[in-house]
Amino acid sequence: MKTFLILILYFLFNANLQTCYSQNFGDILWQITIPDNPGTTFQDKQIRSLKQIPDVNGDNVNDVIAATGNYWTICYSGINGSLLWSYSTHFGSINTGSVEWEEAVAISDVNNDGTFDAVIGCGGGNEMVYALSGNNGSVIWSYGNPLTTSDGDIEAVNIRYDFNGDGIKDVLVSASGTTNGGRHAAICLNAISGEVIFYRTQPEPFTDDIVATESGGAVGVNNNGAPYKVTGLDTNGNSVWSYTAAGNIWSLKEMPDINGDSRKDIIGLAGFTAAVFAVTGNTGTQLWSRTLGSSNNGRIALFDDADGNGFADFSLSAPQVAYRIDSKTGNTIWSNTLGSSYIRGIDDIGDVTGDSIDDMVIATQVPARLIVLNGMNGSILFDYVFGTTLTQRGDRAAVLKDIDSNGVNEFLGGNREGRVICFYGGNGTVTSVNTLSVQPDVFALHQNFPNPFNPSTNIKFDIAEKGQVKVKVYDALGREINTLVNETLNPGTYTAVFKAENLSSGLYYYSITTAEFTDVKKMLYIK
Repeated sequence: MKTFLILILYFLFNANLQTCYSQNFGDILWQITIPDNPGTTFQDKQIRSLKQIPDVNGDNVNDVIAATGNYWTICYSGINGSLLWSYSTHFGSINTGSVEWEEAVAISDVNNDGTFDAVIGCGGGNEMVYALSGNNGSVIWSYGNPLTTSDGDIEAVNIRYDFNGDGIKDVLVSASGTTNGGRHAAICLNAISGEVIFYRTQPEPFTDDIVATESGGAVGVNNNGAPYKVTGLDTNGNSVWSYTAAGNIWSLKEMPDINGDSRKDIIGLAGFTAAVFAVTGNTGTQLWSRTLGSSNNGRIALFDDADGNGFADFSLSAPQVAYRIDSKTGNTIWSNTLGSSYIRGIDDIGDVTGDSIDDMVIATQVPARLIVLNGMNGSILFDYVFGTTLTQRGDRAAVLKDIDSNGVNEFLGGNREGRVICFYGGNGTVTSVNTLSVQPDVFALHQNFPNPFNPSTNIKFDIAEKGQVKVKVYDALGREINTLVNETLNPGTYTAVFKAENLSSGLYYYSITTAEFTDVKKMLYIK
């Protein structure tokens, strides 16, 4: 205690109160692991879908929605990863199933109450659509029959246009079928009530991705094999055109006009050859197509215009190579082979390098990595390794809008183990890259984030050698109030979370003690 009080006095007399925090590009701000679902012994914690949702808890920071293989849809605080709410789609032997597809989660204010909500579509034995309140995760409405298990999985939900003229964007659903029946339909649901606006059964038994467009929409369909098609829909859901593709339609995205007819067009991704194509949005006429090699399923992500030709770019998860492609021509702007197998997650994270071109974050399968690529040339800016095995594979990557108002976004990674990590986006100028997969060379105790904080904060520390580690919190008088860590740790970078809900506002200290290293820092709690 005497030594600790001496350290406190040193800080009080030789430093001003630190009221801001300092982080480096790629630093871990928070991380969580998906909890067990107590309703089942099946604990597949794979991150199926990972998306940000505009602030739902009133702290002016966007939050995070994660849908998992063990039946959870969970909302986490974007600022510190604390649990805000959770909803389980495990209801027993009949009505049980999880979100199966990345695009089966959509974010929109469906009930027009000023808070964005999460609309999810499930598969397995559930096959339902749920609109979940962003405020608390309660069900606003649901669509489907909870007593059947053969209606077909919900492949995608897409919320971009108002179909019934009430001023609220409605929910377009791709409901697949089975060889012997099921729905195999494109369905439009009233976003406020979940009531059916139109229900259009497709002649093919299975559906794929779906997208709402200014012309109506487009849905991927197949016959459990070829032919694979995209069916164009008008605003009433009627089929108006058809385009034959190379395989299952993994992803469809509406793009700004690329053929000069003043109407938006569609980019698609098909099959296990990463066949990408562009068609007109109103007639389905092919504008260009190409293949990118061996691929898995994936999604298209839209980007700004890196090559300056006046047309947007896009990239995609699915191939084994990272590409930035010009939407006008389908030509490659740049590519990076990465040295990993399939890309399984991708997102536009905005400009983190200060060159006015959006950069991208991707998750790869094996080695399991989360990588940030320079949007201008594809060079690697940041590389985090989840692990080296398939069970640790990187599954999802997502943007999180700037949480500290410095003008640069943060980014998220989720993997098959159920880990979700939030990384700092930096200050807009990347001068060095902190590759967190490298073992730290020295012990270090970092400044907590955020600081000041309310009600919780993250304390990061580096361990250079295996040994006993203690991380404790003290009040302004040097009295110990919490032990955050007291265990043997392997070398690596760790983050402990300190929660101060039941404490008074004021100055606190936190310390780290190992056999070789001792340090202390201060933090400020403001209610």
